[in-house]
Amino acid sequence: MLDGDVVGKIPRLLAQYSEQGDLRLPKLSPAELETLAAGTPLVTLYRDPTAEPGDKVHAMGVVGWQIVKAPRLLVWLSLLGSREDSSARRQHVVLTRRPAGAYVSYHHIDLPWPFKDRHWLLLCEKNSSLANESHDDIWEHRWSLLPLDDSQLEAAYDTRAVPGLTRKAFDDSVYLTANQGAWIVFDLGAEGTLVAASMDIDLGGRVPDALVQSFAKHQMREFFDLLNRLSGADYTGNPVIDDGRGVPITEEAALRAVRYWAEKPPLVAASETNENP
Repeated sequence: MLDGDVVGKIPRLLAQYSEQGDLRLPKLSPAELETLAAGTPLVTLYRDPTAEPGDKVHAMGVVGWQIVKAPRLLVWLSLLGSREDSSARRQHVVLTRRPAGAYVSYHHIDLPWPFKDRHWLLLCEKNSSLANESHDDIWEHRWSLLPLDDSQLEAAYDTRAVPGLTRKAFDDSVYLTANQGAWIVFDLGAEGTLVAASMDIDLGGRVPDALVQSFAKHQMREFFDLLNRLSGADYTGNPVIDDGRGVPITEEAALRAVRYWAEKPPLVAASETNENP
């Protein structure tokens, strides 16, 4: 269980994000804060009260939070490193890299019959202005759906970087209607890192909203589970991951974070002692 003073920081950090960030996150109840403090992630549906009828993005998205007892840099590396992984049904490849840690990526998901596969292009970027305005307390990796671009889609197929993607599967895939979201990390100091996430996907066609939301919740829980493994501790700088300001992270910086984590700062050590008297 985290120290009460640290738990008290969370509403203030979320309020700070609501003022300086681009997305809207719901407030957390005392019970939800206690759940987070106990080390349990939260994943839920959230209806944006500002959404207008006819918006391309649904008014109902998936949001989640988790506290990880590790330095923010290791959590960030683990989060973005895991996003580079693909699964049997979900594949992706980075097509082009842009300045300040931004890149364009192609994604393909193999949906079960009777649904057609889906594919899409994303612009992924770091919110450097948020990092500056928050005095580096908050980092955000965000993504948004790019308009359908046949030339970029063909370029993605031509790379042959998506295993098992046949020409027919590619041609039969349906382009997504909407996909936007962000991973936001808040520095809690010696107590670790708060991760907040927002995800809103519309697969289009006749896929029921409930199925889409279930998929998004499952995907978010998968990412949270991966965070606990702290794969960022093995970061080598190849491929390079950029921090919340869009600055490349060196292997040396990751190793310093690993050493800091291994030394167990007093607050972290104290919280572990309280959990295991």
